Amino acid sequence: MFFASKQFMWRSLFVLCSLLLALFASDVLALEGLILLKALYLLLLLVMALAALLYSAPKVFKKIRDGKIRNDIDIPLPDSSVLSRDYQKDLMEKERLFQFMFNSSIDGFWTYDIPTGKVTWSDRAAFVLGLPQKVMGNSFNILKTRVFEKDWVDFKTKLAEALKNSDAFSTTLRLLNGKTELIVNARTQYTDEGRPICVFGSLSKPTERSLYFEKESVSSAFKDSLTGVHNRKGFLKILEQEMAKNKQREDYLFALVVLDIDHFSAINDNYSIDLGDTLLRQVAERVSLACRSNDSVARIGADVFGVVLRNIQDNRDSELQTIVKRLYSRVKTSLYIDSQEVFISVSMAVVINREFDKVDDLLANANAVLREIKRSNNRGGVHFFTSGIREKAMQLYRLEFELRKAIQAREFILYYQPIIDASQNNRVVAFEALVRWNNTKRGIISPAEFIPMAEETGLIIPLGEMILKMACLQAKEWVDNGYKDIKVAVNFSAKQFSVDNMVEQVKQVLYDTKLNPRNLKIEITEYSTLRDMNKSIEIMKSLSNLGLQISIDDFGTGYSSLVYLKNYPVHTLKMDSSFVQYIAEDEEDAAFASMVIGIAKSLNLEIIAEGVETKEQLDFLLNNGCSLIQGFYFSRPLPKDQAFEYLKNHTPKEIQC
Repeated sequence: MFFASKQFMWRSLFVLCSLLLALFASDVLALEGLILLKALYLLLLLVMALAALLYSAPKVFKKIRDGKIRNDIDIPLPDSSVLSRDYQKDLMEKERLFQFMFNSSIDGFWTYDIPTGKVTWSDRAAFVLGLPQKVMGNSFNILKTRVFEKDWVDFKTKLAEALKNSDAFSTTLRLLNGKTELIVNARTQYTDEGRPICVFGSLSKPTERSLYFEKESVSSAFKDSLTGVHNRKGFLKILEQEMAKNKQREDYLFALVVLDIDHFSAINDNYSIDLGDTLLRQVAERVSLACRSNDSVARIGADVFGVVLRNIQDNRDSELQTIVKRLYSRVKTSLYIDSQEVFISVSMAVVINREFDKVDDLLANANAVLREIKRSNNRGGVHFFTSGIREKAMQLYRLEFELRKAIQAREFILYYQPIIDASQNNRVVAFEALVRWNNTKRGIISPAEFIPMAEETGLIIPLGEMILKMACLQAKEWVDNGYKDIKVAVNFSAKQFSVDNMVEQVKQVLYDTKLNPRNLKIEITEYSTLRDMNKSIEIMKSLSNLGLQISIDDFGTGYSSLVYLKNYPVHTLKMDSSFVQYIAEDEEDAAFASMVIGIAKSLNLEIIAEGVETKEQLDFLLNNGCSLIQGFYFSRPLPKDQAFEYLKNHTPKEIQC
């Protein structure tokens, strides 16, 4: 009965055998006499294990056949009414993955849904455009407001063509800041039936800047970095190519148009340099759009553009006239920059190559036309070159060429006009340095002939630096000869005064010549100081801090100077000679001269009267408290040796020491 259950019997037998096995494995039965008994028990254990295996094997095979390993685990059969995968969840996961890739790519992406017209921008696209994502919207409007008009038109045209022709497209967009260019690549997506449903595009910055306004390809060496059109170097190359065509075909004509923005410096002064740069970029674009596809545009000066109109007809009243009028009307229209409306006027000179066979002659005559416009104060409009100014143009061109050579050859000398203190026995207190051109062929040339040319061409900058150094060397020589307090006044033009490193140049010249700054005066005109008040005051303070003195020259010829004079760190006012000329006989001039003298005294400034030629003028000035005199009454400008003799005769050394 104890073994009534087979399962219990086999389990009990298995436990008994396990105990015996453990016992035989121990040291208790390890005696030599019991070895045989131990072997019999091991044999019995093996037989029982084999019997247990035979007993359980059929049941194990049955479980394998039925797909069950154990009875206590139920695996339900699949329900055909339930999907094995959640496809909606998969779709959402793919959408999130796509959005992640859409936003994290180094390129900016956009999609245009054709049925709805909705545009989606990636985060990177907003970053590339320089905008926050929240303002991007769901259309192309934000792109339209950020790029140049021409580029926007190109983009719309290519997008429409791509949708119509089932094609991809690529284009370049320029942001209005003029510093960023974007490459747009796009491809249309279709349904299985071939119907376009979406345009997928990218925005990326090119590794190299591309050309915008010209269809022809040129290297970066011939391109203006600010506007994207040709630079002066590239423009000259184009003109040479056109001249070569004319030599091959005598009937081939082209026109040169030089366009000058009137009063551009005033725009920079009244607004900002950044706005001025934006204006130049927009003018360049307008000029390019107004020209034909085969014409070329260049920026050949700070505010000057050149245009080559190729292959024109020899009839001013037809094609050329039409193009020039369109160009002029397109450019002079007001511009909107940073929500500000800016009005500009332009002066245009037009020259046809009919009578010229050299590029230099062509440009010289165009520049001559512009100079005539400025001198006549009739700025604005279109002016064609006429034979009447041809000779004058060539003279001006030769003058400019000779002036450049003269600066290199140092053909300039200084004359010195004494400044007298009439209240101290006509003692010489200073000299004004006045430049003369000692031309090898023409002799001494007056500054009235070449200074305007130097101003227009920018040659006044190197010429002015040369004059300053020559004057300082001469002053140092006089100081070393015992005249310790003598001063030399040097004129600075408006262009010189506006140079960024002007103060450093003066400092370097003083260092090179070893002249004490107290022996130098810088003379600037009212106009120079009024162009940019804040900058002028800053420069004058820096110069004054060096230890030199500053004079306002031609005082009284400007405007608003009395209001701002107290802010200028100046030491001397020089009354313009036009007010001195009639002070002895004209009540208004006399009243004005008295007022200027009073202003100078109230501000503790020196006052010098220029252009004094008669005793009556001198007496009036002395009676009204002005004793510092400059003019022919005492001396004309003198060469340096004669100036030194005059100094010795009118200023004893013991007074100077």
